[in-house]
Amino acid sequence: MNNSSTNQPSALELIQQTRLQVEPLMAQITNHRFLDALAAKQVPLAALQTLAAQQYHIVTSGIRNIALLVSRYGHLPSRTILNDFLQAELVVRERIPAFAEAVGLFREQLPQTPRLAKAMMFSYFISSVCLLGCDADLILAFRFDSEVWIQNSLRVYRALRSQYGLTAEQAEFFKIYQNYQEADERVSPYIQAALERGESAAQMQETARLLLEYELSFWDAMAEVAQV
Repeated sequence: MNNSSTNQPSALELIQQTRLQVEPLMAQITNHRFLDALAAKQVPLAALQTLAAQQYHIVTSGIRNIALLVSRYGHLPSRTILNDFLQAELVVRERIPAFAEAVGLFREQLPQTPRLAKAMMFSYFISSVCLLGCDADLILAFRFDSEVWIQNSLRVYRALRSQYGLTAEQAEFFKIYQNYQEADERVSPYIQAALERGESAAQMQETARLLLEYELSFWDAMAEVAQV
């Protein structure tokens, strides 16, 4: 099935259309009040422990979720980028304990820490995408979510170093994500292949929007815990 028969946009057109739709949402995320409070050293230590705990749960769940999608689409070329997502999750997860311990939470405590529903909705939505969605749903959504997450993570990294006295190693979890930036040119062939086999452009676009809404929900949850 090709684009001409379904009147679907090309991959690059879809990426451009999606960016126009989600740019206001992305701006809300990258200008979040939690980041401003962190830069002003207004976030208490207990809230930083919660940040570490929620990221532990989100990344741990992400490993399982993406592994499922790799399994579902292992017969297609998209397995390459999906496996890259998976390997990135495995790498960043190893950096969480150093951050957790720097803010007073032992690594042995991480699996038992309570999950916050408002923070974990991001993870639960990815679970549904990896179980029921297609490969390109996640690929397009990660194209935009990774962009805002990297921007926010670097702001967190700088604040932890300058305001909270963490070492580069202790805060590395938030810096390492810059190694996993995605580009339109990299993701577009996989999205194009999905469009050509009849996957829905509208569903891909909606998935990207929803994931960003859940990303915003995560930062809202962190701000509420910090009472900022």
